[in-house]
Amino acid sequence: MHIIIIGCGKLGGTLAKELSINGHDISIVDHDSEKLSVLGSGFNGTKIKGIEYDQDHLMEAGIDHADFVVAVTADDNINITVSLIARKIYRVPRIIARVGDPNRKYIYDMLEIETICPTQLGVEILKRKISIKSLDVLATIGKDTEIIELTVRKGKFCTVKAIEEKYACIISGVEIDGEFIIPKREDYVPHGSKIICTINKKYKEKLIISLAKELTL
Repeated sequence: MHIIIIGCGKLGGTLAKELSINGHDISIVDHDSEKLSVLGSGFNGTKIKGIEYDQDHLMEAGIDHADFVVAVTADDNINITVSLIARKIYRVPRIIARVGDPNRKYIYDMLEIETICPTQLGVEILKRKISIKSLDVLATIGKDTEIIELTVRKGKFCTVKAIEEKYACIISGVEIDGEFIIPKREDYVPHGSKIICTINKKYKEKLIISLAKELTL
């Protein structure tokens, strides 16, 4: 894919290097030549120094045939402007913009711009780690289902089958003493082990209370 990244800060620069390594055609635009130089001589993409929303620079980056535009500067106004140019003028199929100030996300929403907010993501991750030390949410599937990693610290010594039936979940992996296994339904889940579990959110709290160390804010 041809991907244009607007902004070569830590987020944009790291993304550009990793996507380039993965074989994507990358163009990155930033007004600061020092930031672009951090990419190094080994970067295989195109580095463009200039005003990020200038259409000549965007054309040089290949916006007229881009598959993706990712606007991740620290300036919300630049990200919004580039996103609107990409969508309204060049009809880029997919656009994602970074939201610097979570209080301004409503602007992106009104303009129907897909967003990512590193600040809010960081807050949500920290809240989860503070509220439940023995739980990590690995992925969210749709609105109602999550894949979680849970450390078993409470409850009776029970089988995979018993846990699955009681909490309407699927246990796809168990880590015991550092060894990861794909369990059989009749296997026991000992205290101190970690389980990888797909579960509906409405049953998650019951599972946590029964098997994990409960810690509330």
